[in-house]
Amino acid sequence: MWADGQFERWQQRMSAPENEFPGSAGISALLGRTADAAVGIGEFAGFSTGFRFTLAVRLRRPRPEFARGGLFGLLSAHVHPGVAIPPASRLLLGLEYADGRRADTLRDRRAEGPGSAPDDEQLLFTQQSGGGGDTSVDQTYWVSPLPPAGPVTFVLSWPSFGMAEIRTEVDGTAIRAAAGRSEQLWPPQPPDEPTPPPPAPRPTTGWFSYPEEPPKEGPAEG
Repeated sequence: MWADGQFERWQQRMSAPENEFPGSAGISALLGRTADAAVGIGEFAGFSTGFRFTLAVRLRRPRPEFARGGLFGLLSAHVHPGVAIPPASRLLLGLEYADGRRADTLRDRRAEGPGSAPDDEQLLFTQQSGGGGDTSVDQTYWVSPLPPAGPVTFVLSWPSFGMAEIRTEVDGTAIRAAAGRSEQLWPPQPPDEPTPPPPAPRPTTGWFSYPEEPPKEGPAEG
C-alpha cells in the first residue's frame, strides 16, 4: 500500500509529536474585529517539528443560519457532501513565512493521505481538534516545519462578517524559542493508520486564489 516508513513520515508532518511536552510561545493576537464578530489566535505551543495554535471565533449574538454547528462548518477544511458554503461566507485563514512559503485552510492535506507525503521543507497547515456552539468556536491547527527567522504573517478573510484579507504578523523567533524548550517524554511510538475526503473550492480573486507554493520563475530569456 505505502512504501516502508511512508505513513509514519506523513503522520509526523501532519500533527504534533505525542511524545513531546511543548514550550509555550506566549503569543496572542486579535486578527479581526467588527461590531458583531471577532477572530483571534493564541495558545501557541512549540514542538521540535512545528507549532500548534488555537483560532478563537466569537459572535456577538447567534444567527439562525449558523444554528446546530453551522458556525463551526464555516471554519472546516472538509467539504461535506450536499453542503455548499459560498467563499464569501467561509472563514479563510492562511499563513506565510518570511521566505515566501505559504499555506491555508482551503487545502486539507490530511484528507489527501500518505500518498501525497510532502517534502520536509514544504509548509503544512492542518486542522486539528475543535468545537463550540452558535456564538463561539475554538479550533486548533498544526503548522510544520518551524518558521525561519523573521515574521510569520497570518492572513484572515471573512467577507460576510466585514473582514477582508487582514494581515497580522507574529514573532517567528518566539515560536522557535518555544520549540527549543519542548521536552521529549519517551521514544516515538508506532502510528495507527487512518482514511481520506475532497478539496475545498478556492476563491477566484485575492490572496486565497493562489496555490500554496509561490510561482517559480523561469529562466531569463536572452
